[in-house]
Amino acid sequence: MPADARPGHRVVYLRDREDGQRMKDVLYVHPPSYKGVEFHNPAGLPRPVVAGLPFPWVTPMGDSGPLFREVERVKAELCRRLWGCQVCGNDLDTTAWVALERPEDGSPVVTSAAIHRACLRLGVRHCPVLGDAANGYAFTEVFEDDITAVAGDGAQERAPAARWYLRSVADTARPDRVRTFLSVREVLEGPQVC
Repeated sequence: MPADARPGHRVVYLRDREDGQRMKDVLYVHPPSYKGVEFHNPAGLPRPVVAGLPFPWVTPMGDSGPLFREVERVKAELCRRLWGCQVCGNDLDTTAWVALERPEDGSPVVTSAAIHRACLRLGVRHCPVLGDAANGYAFTEVFEDDITAVAGDGAQERAPAARWYLRSVADTARPDRVRTFLSVREVLEGPQVC
């Protein structure tokens, strides 16, 4: 066991990816296991299917199964800092998608990081929280400067260190554009392009 590893503690290393993406490979000295077998969660599509559901890149795995309601902090922070997709773990394009509490400027971003259009559709289709129309979430396409991080309160150890908010269009590099907000139904029925 490495000197910096403790029982029950995962030591994380980051390395450059061989495919040239900005996003890093995340390696664990003691990887999590599932049903007694080491569980590796590499970036990319298609996502591994665990317990009948696609397994997001930022979702942690526990020995007893997927921890779908939690987020791996290291991976979430990488997605924020390197403009990567929290669902597949690959680089985002010039624009990406976020889920919002309300369809308006200044609304908190619900997801821990931005996602590709195809990954948004995957999330809305399979996540019982994100895909529940009763929650009233709105979805919008953003450029990287459309969202701003505000430091978190540190109340939840596994939560990301910062929370994102949708910046006013007037305060971005493209102040003349019109922002569109979509519902769950519109995301699922919209064009099948990323």
